[in-house]
Amino acid sequence: MGPAGNIHPGHGKPPVTIFVNTRKFPWKERDISYEQVYDLAFPNEPLNEGDVARIEFSRGPNGGGAGTLRPGHKVNVKTNMVFDVYVTVRS
Repeated sequence: MGPAGNIHPGHGKPPVTIFVNTRKFPWKERDISYEQVYDLAFPNEPLNEGDVARIEFSRGPNGGGAGTLRPGHKVNVKTNMVFDVYVTVRS
């Protein structure tokens, strides 16, 4: 069981607000992945071969931590967390 006897942690909790490239989004899950952040920043725009997306976050967990989110990884979400997504096009 989850906290306070809830078998579905996070179920029933209101979403937190996160910011991706200055746009506000509600987020209901405990974590967010690199791929999910990228999709919020650039919906329906997959990376082209050779392109690289760098995702930096601030106001994160553990005392407002900042860091870089890498492909295949997740980070715990906190209210008002900020994500900046940069795409580098390689020619």
